[in-house]
Amino acid sequence: MLRPLAICCAALLFCCGATAAFAANEQEPFAARTSPAYTITVIPYYSPEKLWTKFSPFIEHLRKTTGLPWELKLYPNHASLLDGLCKGEVSFAFLGPVPLARAIDRCRADIAAVALGKDGQPFYRSVIVTADPSVQVLGDLRGRRFGLFKGSTAAHIIPLKMLHDAGLGDNDIVPVFFESQDHIMNALLEHTVSGAGVKDALYQKFKTEPLRILKTSAHLPGFSFAVAPTVSAATKQRFIDSLLRLDPRTRPDDRRLMQDWDDEIKNGFILPPPDFKTSILNARSVYREILHED
Repeated sequence: MLRPLAICCAALLFCCGATAAFAANEQEPFAARTSPAYTITVIPYYSPEKLWTKFSPFIEHLRKTTGLPWELKLYPNHASLLDGLCKGEVSFAFLGPVPLARAIDRCRADIAAVALGKDGQPFYRSVIVTADPSVQVLGDLRGRRFGLFKGSTAAHIIPLKMLHDAGLGDNDIVPVFFESQDHIMNALLEHTVSGAGVKDALYQKFKTEPLRILKTSAHLPGFSFAVAPTVSAATKQRFIDSLLRLDPRTRPDDRRLMQDWDDEIKNGFILPPPDFKTSILNARSVYREILHED
């Protein structure tokens, strides 16, 4: 009589375990399924679905060129991503300048490679734009709703710095936070907000829409791949070598390979220039100023 009971209990435990595993996968659809040593993450400047679509071909390229089982793991916000990088849950993180500076401060993350813009330069600009006909200059934004993407250099920190420099303080606008820069663009076009700051490359995609630039920032350091301090020298070098071999500006085969990659990574990579880390830390200083950090 005990044997059938034991079999039933074992079957029940198996079913419970399978259900729990399935539930875990359902709750974390973007979780990596391999060693953290070969796991990459991306700062959430778009929705998870869009990032997954745009970065999956890049991950596949890394697998083919390095022979390593790379995977993509996405986090819901900046804080959880930085936790993951500094705890070694991922080895490489694609970050904007302020999150990168925070990673350097927090766990001595290093800069593996810098992504180039369409112009072949490792720098970009932030722009404050509007679709509101009644807004002609920055001062016209006083008392109006202004779109921001929390923690973003291009869509939060630098736009507020430009507003401050124009005499608009924190209480002179009505901040409205969105989940990504593409959501900000939708809000601008739907007139949910009167103005917002975004990366200039994103604005260029919408330049046929009734949008106007009110202010352009100085050059800012572009996106980079940060590497966790726990990553081996061999893994880091294989990752870097795979990126530096790409040259879409002069090689048509590379350009075709990368045409469907995300805009931030489709123009090639370089090693960080001599003054790049300094520009990253300068962006961090602006971050502290705007968010009143000590």
